[in-house]
Amino acid sequence: MKQVLFPEVVWFQEGPGVRNTQYTDSGVKLLNVANLVDGRVDLSNTDRYISEEEAYGKYKHFLVDDGDFIIASSGIKVEYFDKKMGFVSEAQLPLCMNTSTIRFKVLDKNILDIRYFMYFLKTDQFKQQLSREITGSAQLNFGPSHLKKMHLPLIDLTEQHKIAAVLDKVSDLIAKRRQQLDKLDEMVKARFVEMFGTLSHPSQKFKYDILKNLCRKITDGKHGGCTPQLGSGRYFVGAREIFDDSVHYETAPEIAIDEFEKDYKRCNLEIGDLLIVNTGATIGKSAIACDCRTQHTLLQKSVALLKVKSELINPVFLKYCYRVNETMYKVESASAQPNLLLSKINTTSIYVPPMALQNQFAAFVEQTEKSKTTINRSLEKLETLKKALMQEYFG
Repeated sequence: MKQVLFPEVVWFQEGPGVRNTQYTDSGVKLLNVANLVDGRVDLSNTDRYISEEEAYGKYKHFLVDDGDFIIASSGIKVEYFDKKMGFVSEAQLPLCMNTSTIRFKVLDKNILDIRYFMYFLKTDQFKQQLSREITGSAQLNFGPSHLKKMHLPLIDLTEQHKIAAVLDKVSDLIAKRRQQLDKLDEMVKARFVEMFGTLSHPSQKFKYDILKNLCRKITDGKHGGCTPQLGSGRYFVGAREIFDDSVHYETAPEIAIDEFEKDYKRCNLEIGDLLIVNTGATIGKSAIACDCRTQHTLLQKSVALLKVKSELINPVFLKYCYRVNETMYKVESASAQPNLLLSKINTTSIYVPPMALQNQFAAFVEQTEKSKTTINRSLEKLETLKKALMQEYFG
């Protein structure tokens, strides 16, 4: 198998450092790292423009073309790199590059399939090359000078097409499964609004109360770090472990048993408790504790713990109360790191529907979760298949 340097088969260009003083309300949109979402270019989440005068003058050689392949090159975690890339379509033009993005074009389409190249950038082989060249392991920060030293396996073009086609098919199936999960989530939210309305526009006349009166306990996790102890069976769970409606223990460090026992009393997690991320980029993410490891879990400061009074509040209802009413966790902060203070949680006022109605909604969620479980199993099999294929094709 022939190994070639990137500059032999692709042209690449880093975006310019457009200053925020140059931003305008209209003109030509700027392509930012935030526009690279789940392996695609999404321009719906940005309102950054530069004037047409600058775009077609000073920055005309940074104007993107239909089919350009874009990746993020700065300030991204290694585990998210696969998602921070995508192709530009003609419908998204005109579009101008900006800082921390790099675009690629194939030099000769008779030699390289750009989608084969894209899949190669998702491999461990490429990431290992990056790790040897860049500084810092937690986040990726690289540029054209690094890429010039990278190489990829160049195989027969027909084989490239076949590999890209197979991986496209599996990737499309994965995307469809995720879309199904998203639709189920939206269906549950819609059902919630149908039954209860929003806090500002309730569906009927409910009584209101503050969470301090509706919970037996509201606290956050341990402030400060803990001593790691592999094999202790005691877990230190933070914001990054709370997603997909569950606690992901795979990334949670195990900690010393004596430290766990010292701090567990204050934030004693039990099955049925509601967990809410209260700090950082994923603020508002939530999960209900249901794992057998729950009572061996110590929470970090970045997670709030709510123990509801079961005679007044169903935790499933409260979880979706947060999901539907974002004002419950959206905070304005002078610092770069948003923080949902315990004082705000305690004084948050919510509607308190009759328990029969709350339980009816919880039963609907339970049925939906069964469908999600089936889809998730299919998704896991597809993701396992994709990893195996990537290993087979790229080694």
